[in-house]
Amino acid sequence: YSQIYVLIYQRQQIILENEQLQNENLTTRYNMLVSQINPHFFFNSLNSLSMLVRDNDSKRALEYIDQLSYTFRYITQNGKNTELVSLEEEITFAEAYCYMFRIRYADKIFFDFEIDEQYKGYLLPALSLQPLIGNAVKHNAITSKNPLRVSIRTEGDCLVVLNPVRPLLEPQVGTGTGLENLASRYE
Repeated sequence: YSQIYVLIYQRQQIILENEQLQNENLTTRYNMLVSQINPHFFFNSLNSLSMLVRDNDSKRALEYIDQLSYTFRYITQNGKNTELVSLEEEITFAEAYCYMFRIRYADKIFFDFEIDEQYKGYLLPALSLQPLIGNAVKHNAITSKNPLRVSIRTEGDCLVVLNPVRPLLEPQVGTGTGLENLASRYE
């Protein structure tokens, strides 16, 4: 009887743990979507677009609108997605997302993508790169004298996002939510 009791208890624990993970997943997905389309990002994007329009740079303004549109579409479609996406899809999104930073920071920020073709079909949670890229931009000083270079590459069978640490004069306090959500989604 004791063995049956232990098995029933273990089964209940597994069911409880599964329910907690499902709840965390829903909460994470919601928080991820809200944080992705936050007003700060949206207003910065509009300011960058406004700058291009004021400079009469219609070609770059149209490209910016296309990239902004793609970025928001990807976020809204995949923010609800519990499925995995291919590395190729995630890189395409990251390139569009990075394009907006390149416009915003002019010649002060660079993104290097070195993705081995053999890994482009690998799967990962949607929007995995966005918080890493966003944190690199948010928490580092970006100046003409010291431009920021972010590397997104494959090393063996690992995906690596690497940037130098250049602390801001007035560091922005992060909540850690983005990285915590990312770790939770990978788990």
